[in-house]
Amino acid sequence: MLSRREFLLSSLFLLTDGALISLASSETIRDKDIKSLSLRVIYITEILRPPKAKVIRIWFPVPETDHAQEVTGLKFQARISYKRTEDKEMGNTFFYLETGNIKEGERFTLLFNIRRKVELPEEDRGNPDIFLKPSEWEKWDSSIMDFAQRITGREKDPLKIARIVFDALIERLEYIHEVCGRGVSTIAFEERKGRCDEFHALFRSILLYKGIPVRWEEGILLPYPSKMKRKGEIEADCINAHSWVRFYAGSKWIPVDVSEAKRRPDMRDFYFGKIPPDRIRFSTGRGIDLVPKQEDIINTFPYTYMEADGIPAVYGHNYLNRLRFEVVKMEI
Repeated sequence: MLSRREFLLSSLFLLTDGALISLASSETIRDKDIKSLSLRVIYITEILRPPKAKVIRIWFPVPETDHAQEVTGLKFQARISYKRTEDKEMGNTFFYLETGNIKEGERFTLLFNIRRKVELPEEDRGNPDIFLKPSEWEKWDSSIMDFAQRITGREKDPLKIARIVFDALIERLEYIHEVCGRGVSTIAFEERKGRCDEFHALFRSILLYKGIPVRWEEGILLPYPSKMKRKGEIEADCINAHSWVRFYAGSKWIPVDVSEAKRRPDMRDFYFGKIPPDRIRFSTGRGIDLVPKQEDIINTFPYTYMEADGIPAVYGHNYLNRLRFEVVKMEI
């Protein structure tokens, strides 16, 4: 005999025109109640117009298993020979290929299964001090320092400081989605608006100024579970890329998503200390050196990057990334 919970999990959804809906009502699915998402993912990079170059180099991000996601069945399909490489400093991994012969319409495909859980505070691992160094996009000037001192006062507790900054930035910044920001903290502070990178660059800058380590995470954001269809496709570009951070307090890394807390006032408290499973992490850190090292500066690395004779190829003109997913299980 099934328990009530087992029954709910086994019969949560009916399929109607591709949409996942509750037996009772789609409104009964609350995003904060989703414990995990299990997905089948196909990530495709398609060549639209091959660059005219002697040497074309392409790096593909590889999702790795960590405390919040389990990746299995990983396969990479390509006509051209490739190798798997790793960034030792941050633990990012890549599929890398180099060629002088690439064709219009050629596709490179990454397939994997992923179970993404609610991200919770994580116990310490390694030396947190390596996350005290700001990237070139995360600086603090006199205005940011004055703001930080004014809102935090004499507070010394990292957890309390982080919550003060979290709330202050939600009140200060306007969220704008349909732009591709660079995540420059000084510009975000001055203009008072931006996307996830602007929110988290400013959050990270202030906490680093206060001596609190902050780790940057980057990936692709999926639809909210309450709006998710059984199958879907999104473009893996700067609009659908998403960042979040974890700050170090005591002996734990605390996850935070400031920009989503701004977008979802109903989940404001949730996003301080928890991250829902509506995303896939592809990389950690900013100012990433790929392996082998690229010629241009890489801000973050949530999607495929290409260079032609050392010059960045043009996304949307030379190539395009698409991420297709199928929901296998949604756990409440």
